[in-house]
Amino acid sequence: MTLTEKFIADAIHLYAGAEIMYGSDQMYDSYPISFPTVEFQLTATDALTELADGIRLEKDYKPMFPRDGSTDDVDNDGWYDFYISISKLPGKNQDCRLDNSISFIVVNSDSDDNEDMYEIPLTESEQECIFDILNQQCRKYHGKDCLTLLAEAEKEMME
Repeated sequence: MTLTEKFIADAIHLYAGAEIMYGSDQMYDSYPISFPTVEFQLTATDALTELADGIRLEKDYKPMFPRDGSTDDVDNDGWYDFYISISKLPGKNQDCRLDNSISFIVVNSDSDDNEDMYEIPLTESEQECIFDILNQQCRKYHGKDCLTLLAEAEKEMME
């Protein structure tokens, strides 16, 4: 395991109280094409929260959690909800793919960006590592891997 993989493994955890959300998405070529998706809510770990705070600080919003011991300039009432999805594009030879970012929503904040959505971009190697972690956690908590969950989403979409 590399250092990056260790950090990702510590940062990415399925949110225990959340349901897996089956769905579908669309893309437009010459006509709309639907494809199955499975969305997971992630636990707001320190690492994800710190990344989210950093993204919002660049836009001059207060962080949700104190950094560097400073508690004066913090949005104490808000939090973040983190999400990531897997999908399978149409076609026989398409593999399951992970989103190229982790989305997060600002919740219960007094700031102007309350309920706004942001993204934490992921490199290809980070996507691979996160997909492996999601697979392990899905097997552990749901008794199914990501491909099985995606097949269930596809079946549900067809019904």
